[in-house]
This record gives sequence, structure tokens and C-alpha cells, in this order.
Amino acid sequence: MTEAEAYELVPYPGLAFPQTHPDRLALLATLHGLDPAAPDTARMLEVGCADGLNVVAMAAHSPGLTAVGFDLVDPALGREAAAALGLANVRLEQADLRDARDWGEFDYVVAHGVYAWVPDDARDALMALFARCLAPHGVAFVSYNALPGARLRTMLREMVLLHAGDAAPIEERIARARELYGFLAPWVQDRPDAYGAVLASELERLRKLPAPVLAHDDLGARYDPVWLRDVALHAGRHGLGYLADAEPAELLADRRPPGVDEQLDALAKGDRVAWEQYADLLAGRAFRQTLLCRAPVDDRIDPARLERLWFRATASAGIGGPAGEGRRPDVAGDDGTSSNGSSGPPAVAQLALAAPRSVSFDELHAVLGGLDRGALAAELWRAFRAGEVELSAAADRHVTAAGELPDASPVARWQAARGPELTSLSHQPVRLEDPLGRLLVRLCDGTRDRGALVDALVAAVGAELQLTIDGVPVTDGETVRAQLAAGLERNLEILAGMAMLKG
Repeated sequence: MTEAEAYELVPYPGLAFPQTHPDRLALLATLHGLDPAAPDTARMLEVGCADGLNVVAMAAHSPGLTAVGFDLVDPALGREAAAALGLANVRLEQADLRDARDWGEFDYVVAHGVYAWVPDDARDALMALFARCLAPHGVAFVSYNALPGARLRTMLREMVLLHAGDAAPIEERIARARELYGFLAPWVQDRPDAYGAVLASELERLRKLPAPVLAHDDLGARYDPVWLRDVALHAGRHGLGYLADAEPAELLADRRPPGVDEQLDALAKGDRVAWEQYADLLAGRAFRQTLLCRAPVDDRIDPARLERLWFRATASAGIGGPAGEGRRPDVAGDDGTSSNGSSGPPAVAQLALAAPRSVSFDELHAVLGGLDRGALAAELWRAFRAGEVELSAAADRHVTAAGELPDASPVARWQAARGPELTSLSHQPVRLEDPLGRLLVRLCDGTRDRGALVDALVAAVGAELQLTIDGVPVTDGETVRAQLAAGLERNLEILAGMAMLKG
């Protein structure tokens, strides 16, 4: 069985991958001194797009985005979704990246879950495609199983292949893997030796994986972890350089114990890739998401670059304040205290008052009055590194409170009719198991007020859904209506909190 046939037999799930979104890529590019394309009007290519739903959701939520995706397996489901949603800004095709096709120029090129799972000639074709297609200030994303940590995962993979046989059909490999994991699990719990600890940790991860992810990520025909150093060298042969890791959390101040960064500096001697590689040795890192570019990169992050971004306070900001859609923060006083009495740095206090809405640098600067722009940028950078503030390269696409006519993402409405895997307007995967909750998503199409939503939900209960209270089915019509009406506002708040509603 070929790999293409294996993917057709057990399709890879169409999930949203936020780390591949132009928002994330533009954020990291901006912080590292590039001048990336605006996420909402960029050109994006996804290599190995599976069913295509990752880029379809991006295109639906950003009508100015031009998105292209291709995969060795026909992404027919994505084309079906794009047609149902009336999208003219996304194109999905079946193609082999080794064909050296000229796809055009793109601001962002993404290959998630490709590099470590394909033959050597396909790896080189991927790097060549990055070099051909990437715009001057573009960003390429490549993820892969990384050494040294993935060596432990290789051990579990080889155990399963020993148990199942290398040539076993994919469905049999899945079943035999689950059988072996079940056999091993009781024998590794609370073992004091290193072997038991490794097996226990990996088994906990593997037993939670959905069958398609287990089949293709861990038990596929190819599984070759690599060193970051070798990926960077490979990229260099194609005229590309290391930009950053795709996770902003890598820039936080408390990634390692005090003093470790200085030791890494001494070992790396100014080489960023070497620095990151030594950090992987310390962490036992098993997976990497690496950003590449062709433009020169400034190793130092200048806080002034934050002036192009948007900001949202995190829960750890520790400054309370009522949230509300459109609420304008109070102005901070000269003593660093906001006018409602909140303590803490002025910028963080104002963001906490605006939360969960994000605020642009210019808006925040205007609210704070006379604070110097450079000082504000420095404060925001400190707050981000302390975990008090999240950064974004684009404004919110979602609202934080339901309006009079609640309107859910068209993508989520289409997905809710098919199953529990949805995509939020912030491009996060959302799993909504409750059929009644998924029905509410489908009904929130911007045409129904609260009363009409309750009417539609009541009509569905009994006809296609069942309402239960404490596990007991409710059949009385008045009770059904009362229960649905009482819970509607809370359920709309939940949808808004998951970034499912648009303005």
C-alpha cells in the first residue's frame, strides 16, 4: 500500500493549526525585524494540506487573503467546503511537491507535518519549493520530529512495528499499536527506573491520539527525526536562513532557570541555531516548528517593533476589571495607577480593563495620554515576556459578546453540520461534542434574535435532538422551552468566549 492509499483509507483530520496562520507568522517576522505582508491581504501556500480545511478556514475568515493548498491526496473535502461557502480566494489541488511546479510567489509558505515523514528527494524538493516561491520578506514554516527527544518516540514506534509487522495494513497497525500500549501500560506505572519513566510518558501521549494521527504521525511508512542544525544547513543550501521558532512562548523570560541563558550564550558563541540546538539538548525536545526566510534577520528584538501589533491581557496579568464588548479603558494616572484603582503598569491595567478584546498600539497610546511611545513599547515587551500580555499581528476577527442577531463563523456553521471539529475565528480548533451546542452554532447565522433562536431550538428538540436534565429526557413542551430559554444567554457567552461569533 502506498502512502497516498493509506491517507485515502484513513484520512488525516481537517484541523485548524493556529501556528500556521499568517497572523502567527507575521507576528514572529515583525518581532525579528522583517516587514511581512499584512495577514488579511497576504498570499499563502500550504504544502501537504490534507483535506484543505486549514486554509479554507483562513480564506473564509480573511476575504482579502489568497490561499492555495495542495496534497498528494486529493483535498476534495476542502473544495466541497469552499464551494459551499462561496469562496473565490482559495484553490486546492492534488499534486506531488517533487514535480517542481511553479506555484507563483507567496508571502507565507507552510509545510506542517511533511519534512520528517517523506523521502530524502521530497525533503529537498520542499526546500527548493520554499526557495522558489517565497517573497523577499516572506516566511516559510516547516515542522518536524526533532532530535534528541524524538529518539524516544522512535523506540515506541519500532516496538509497534515489531509487534504488528512493518508491512501490516494501516488499520492493523493501529489496532496492534493499541493492543501493545494496553499491554505495556500497567507494567510501567510507578517504576523507579528511567526506562519505565520514558515508557509511561510516551504511552500517556500515544493512548490519547486519534487513530488517523497515530497512523500517520507515529506509525507511517517514514519517521525520520532530525536535528535543528541539519534543517538549518539544508535551508542554507537553498538560500534560506533560520528566522525563529513558530511559538511566541519561546520568547518568554522564564523558559529556563536563572543563569542558563548566559551559559548557552557562552556555548553558542553568537550562533543562533547553535544556541537553540543546545537548548534542545537541555529540554529533550521532540518536535520543532521552524520559520525560515530569505531576508537578513536581526538577532535582537527591538521593542519599537511592537508599535505595529495588537495586545490582549492574559489571566496572569492579575489586574481585574469588567469585560465588555467595546468598553473603553479608563485613563491611567501619573502615578501608574488606573483611574478605577487598579494597580500595576498602566498599559497592562488598561489592557486588563479592555479584556478579552485586543487593543492596537495606537489605541492604547491614545488612551494613556502622554506616555512616550518608546516607553510604552518597552513596557509592553516586558509584560509580554512576563506572560501578562499576548501579541497579535492582526485585529480581532471575532466579537467578545453576542449581539442582537448572533452571527457565527460560516466555517463553523458548515463544520457543525458534519461533526464536532470546528474552527474558531481566531483559528483555534474547537471540539464541540454537544449536538445541541452544534445546532446553536448552525442557527447563529445573523438573522435570528434570542426569541427566534429559542423557537428554532425548541422545534429541533424532539424532532432531531433530545434535551435531558440530570440524564432524564425532558418531553414536556413548556419545560423544554423554559430550559432552552434559560440557558441560551450562557451558551452564547460560551460561543463568544471561544471566538466563534463575528460582528
